[in-house]
Formats: sequence, C-alpha cells, structure tokens
Amino acid sequence: MDLSDRLLEPNARPLNVENNAAAYSQADAQSLFETNIDEPIPQKLVDAGWAFTWRRPIKFALFALLFATGVISLYQQIGVRRSREAVINARVAIIRAPLDGVVSAYVTEPGSRIKAGMSIGVVENRLADATRFAELQREAGDVDIERASLEEQLKHLEAARADAAGQAEAYRAGREHLLDLQIAGARADSAAADERLLNAETVRIRGDTLHARGFQSDAAQDSLRYTEQIARQGAISARARAEALSVEREAAHDNTFLGDSYNDAPFSLQQARELALRIADTRTKLDDQLRKAAVLREQVTDERIRLNAQTKAVLRAPVDGQLWTIEAASGEYARKGDDVFTVLDCSTVVVTASASVRDYNELRLGDHVRFRVSGSDREYLGQIVKFGSSPAYAIPPPEARQQIVVALFDLRLDGEDGCAVGRTGEVTFENRARSFSGRLAESLSELLRFR
Repeated sequence: MDLSDRLLEPNARPLNVENNAAAYSQADAQSLFETNIDEPIPQKLVDAGWAFTWRRPIKFALFALLFATGVISLYQQIGVRRSREAVINARVAIIRAPLDGVVSAYVTEPGSRIKAGMSIGVVENRLADATRFAELQREAGDVDIERASLEEQLKHLEAARADAAGQAEAYRAGREHLLDLQIAGARADSAAADERLLNAETVRIRGDTLHARGFQSDAAQDSLRYTEQIARQGAISARARAEALSVEREAAHDNTFLGDSYNDAPFSLQQARELALRIADTRTKLDDQLRKAAVLREQVTDERIRLNAQTKAVLRAPVDGQLWTIEAASGEYARKGDDVFTVLDCSTVVVTASASVRDYNELRLGDHVRFRVSGSDREYLGQIVKFGSSPAYAIPPPEARQQIVVALFDLRLDGEDGCAVGRTGEVTFENRARSFSGRLAESLSELLRFR
C-alpha cells in the first residue's frame, strides 16, 4: 500500500507533516515525490486536499471572532463604567414583641401585600399578674353594693319623710282651724266683757248720784265700785286671751306650735325634720360612694389597659408594603424586644450597587445613571442620592465594598419591578470627560494590584 492509499483510509489520521514526518520512512517519502506527474490523481486524494484547504480560513475566522469579542469586552470594562453588583432594595420596618408571650401570626406568607395599620399577628402572655386588677374590681363591686344600698335607703327615708311631713301638715291645718275658732270665742268673750264693764260703769255712776243724795248706803256704793272693777279686769283678761290665741295662730302658721306639753312642734313634724337630717346624711354618703366609684372605675380602666398591654399585644404593620421575613412563627415564645416580623417599605424602593474604587471616587451626588434588570430589556433612569449603604435596607451591603444608593424615577410605579426587592441588575454610570488611555492605565494598575 502506498502513502496515498494510507492517507485515504477511512480510519486514517489527518496528514500532519510537522508531527508525523518521523512516522514515515525515507523510502515512502521518495516514492511520494517520484510519482509520475502525468498519472491521474485519485478522487479521494482530491477531496482530502479540498478539506485541508478550507481548514485554515475557518480557524482564522474563529480566532478573529474571539479577538473581537475580547476587545469589545475590554472596552466595556474600561470605556463603559458599570457597577459590579446592583440589586433592588428597600428599607424594612422591624416589628418587635412589646411583651413576653406566645406569637400568633395572621399573615404567614412572605411577600404578602399588607397595608399600614393592618393586624399581622398578636403576642399573648397568659402569665401576666392580674392581682391588682382583681382587687380593684372587688373594691368597685363593694362600692357598687354600698351605693345601691344607700340609694334604696334614701328612697325609704324620703317616703317616710313625705308621710311625716303630710301628717305634720295635717296637724298644722287642724291646729290653725282650732285656733281660729278659739280666737273667735275669745273675741266674743272680750266683747261681752266690754259690755259688762260698760254696764258696771253705768250702775256705778247712777249709784254715785243716789249716794250723793243719801238714797244709797256706803256699802252698796262700795259693792258697785267692786263690780265695776271686776268687769274692767274681765274685759282686760278677755282681750289678752284673744291676743294670745292670735299669737299662737301666727306661730302655728309658721310650723311653730305653742302649748303646755310642747314648745315648738308636734311629734310628726319632729320626725319629719329628723328624717330630713338622715336623708341629708345619706345623700352625703351616697355622693362619697359615687365619687369613690368614679375613681375606682378610672383605676379599673387604667389597670385593664395596663393588663391588656401586658397580656395581649396586636402587631400592626407600620407602613404599606410587603411582608419580608417572619422571625417567630405561630406558637413560638418571644421575649420582649425580639424581632417578630420585618415589613418592606415599598415607598422607599431604591437600587444599591457596588462600585470600583476608581468609579466611586469619580462619582458625585446627583449623577444620572441607568439601571437594567438582569435577564430582560427593562431599563430605568435614576440618579445617585447617597454614598455608602445602611443596615436598614432589606438586603445588607457586602462588607468592604464601595456602596452607592440610586433613586430611580419610574421604578416605584412599575407593576413588575416596583417592589421586587432582591432582583438584580446592572447600573451604568454616565461617562465623564476622561481619556480612554487614562482609564485603561488605571484599570491595568488596579488589575496588577489585585493580582
């Protein structure tokens, strides 16, 4: 078999003169070069020659493509300034347990939409001390019982006083009517006494005339004088009796009764006055109980609020956003101050990104940037609002990295990326006036220092 047949075998390796020259003998090489030029070239050898002819241009085209790709990548790394790591971020509101107790979560799916003031969980402490609350309730109950007793007692006292006052009023009216009759009789007696006095004076005058003429004795004359004097005293006594009854009548009209067995009032009136004093005293005690009950109600209310604050605390979302993490699941025991929930504040959505030292030192607040979401063509315009990051963000920044915070104008309004915290992307910085060679030299120096 000659060399051409060996080259055209199905399993023959490609002809490589540099690597395989030693594999052939000198005789084979001589026979190859001494072949008659007029002899026809086999078809298999012709096809192999064509394949060998196209292999080198293909390799050159692949090398040129890889070289162009490297150049473009190098330009993008040096000429176009981009962030190393960029992520959609937002501030988080941490909801902590206000007391020791067992957590019950109402919202259990991270990423759930929540509204400000929405109840998302509760912490219950069934071991809270309620001794003071029980004492205040017991005191309030005793005061209520005492108040009810005083109110009932006051009702009975007022009824008794009304009866006594009615009886006293009836007595006064009867007494006044009796005194009116006695005054009328006394006045009649006084008028009769005046008539008797007038008659006695007439008889005495006539006796004086007869005595002066000697027709009447001295004894008869003295008897007439005594009779006149008695009649005069009787008239005075009758008038005094009528005046005394008038005074008693006026006193009875003012509920002051004068008599032999009493000085000012009958028993019914005295009883009514005593009942009035007892009513006033009962009302004073009742007012004291009412004031005490009001104070106890306030204390019970304050103690109930304090006990409720120590027994049960409702956890409410402070902002509109999404539930980010659940640090304590339902049924777990949490200490006061422990983190229970974290809520994303979707109104503070920003992009946090890492920048190289070169870009970080060249950037300024307010510089315009573009943020493109990874794996998509969605792009947002924004500007730098802060250098350095903050642990208040949902995704903390990497350590020992130059961080920037970018506010995007339309990101919050976007329905897909508006609060998609954790979604990555790339921030492209606006180029400043600087030569390409300078950026290239600085990039190479950074690369050498890194190595």
